[in-house]
Amino acid sequence: MTLRTDQTISNATMSQVGRGRPRVAVLYHQFPHYRAPVLRLLSQSEAYGYSFYGSLNDFSGIRAFTGDESIRIEPLNVVKTKRGFRISGIGKIIRSSFDAYIILGNPNIQATWLLAIWGRLTGKKVLFWTHGWLKRERGLQRSIRRLYYCLAHTVLVYGERAREIGRLEGFPEDRIRVIYNSLDYAESERILEKLESGTVQPLAKSLFTEPERPLLICTARLTDLCKLDLLIMAAATLSRRGTPVNVLLVGDGPARERLEVLARNLSVDVHFFGACYDESTVGQLIYEADATVSPGKIGLTAIHSLTYGTPAFTHGNMDRQMPEVEAIVPGETGGYFREGDADDLAEVLARWLLSNPDRTEVRAKCRATVAQKWNPENQRLLIEQALDDCPSGI
Repeated sequence: MTLRTDQTISNATMSQVGRGRPRVAVLYHQFPHYRAPVLRLLSQSEAYGYSFYGSLNDFSGIRAFTGDESIRIEPLNVVKTKRGFRISGIGKIIRSSFDAYIILGNPNIQATWLLAIWGRLTGKKVLFWTHGWLKRERGLQRSIRRLYYCLAHTVLVYGERAREIGRLEGFPEDRIRVIYNSLDYAESERILEKLESGTVQPLAKSLFTEPERPLLICTARLTDLCKLDLLIMAAATLSRRGTPVNVLLVGDGPARERLEVLARNLSVDVHFFGACYDESTVGQLIYEADATVSPGKIGLTAIHSLTYGTPAFTHGNMDRQMPEVEAIVPGETGGYFREGDADDLAEVLARWLLSNPDRTEVRAKCRATVAQKWNPENQRLLIEQALDDCPSGI
């Protein structure tokens, strides 16, 4: 077996070493398409042999990664329910001789309880891959989450805040490991090389009659949850105060017609680009924008924006945010406004735009944040360090 130079497999038994790399089963209800890069890196590991199990179907508008020439996703039967997902077929995991389980940490999926309990009873390493704690909880929900997470030797969470909340909830801090989240960093780097070579013609600003205005972008499905009406109202306020902006919405959805009416009524120049799944095009649009604005929860939109060097803005109620919001450093890689307050959003954006920050410096800070933490290679490293350090046994 080839040992990694940066970390030895301290917990592998001699029998595991004798038969090759320790085997790890990774169970998700569905691997979202953006998980593909980190799965590919895991599949190339010299330290562990991974097998991936999940549905090949799309859920809630999220495209599934169904595998490719280098990765096979072992299909499971998954049905979406009111409370989560119902997974059948985990018997094929139980019957195989795995040394560790990495399980989607969702207490609303009964199969994850069963597999974790089986893993503990049979002496396997059990790790949960999850958002973790998004806020302090009370009552039954708090008790269920704590009981559930106790099934795992190690809980892999996306951000530092989740680890801190877990510690405050009394969960052992040494059993919580931060692995962040990621998109296709390598593909974005290739796109950035083309954009910065100057060979690509500007696209975003050509969509507007007054292209010299600052450009605000949001790449998201157009739903009420995204609160994009706040962005349009903030843009109207900026115009009244003498700082008119262009707004570019990349996505489609049930809220589009209502947003179009609002933009017309407030005389805001909004271009509805529609749904776009071509990363080269979306990357170029983000790159050309002055700021990404996500008035609702921001999630991976923050990482997407910072990857292309564009600062991100969203609300600052951390109890109603996603872990990726931690990538935003106010005044450097974006900023926060008061949740639900369009006037405060306009004020935050005005301060940023009128300060005329050096675009090259902002790009560098945004991209450095992603390069340091929020990328597939760092995720792979942190996941394998957690496997190395994870105890086995009941």
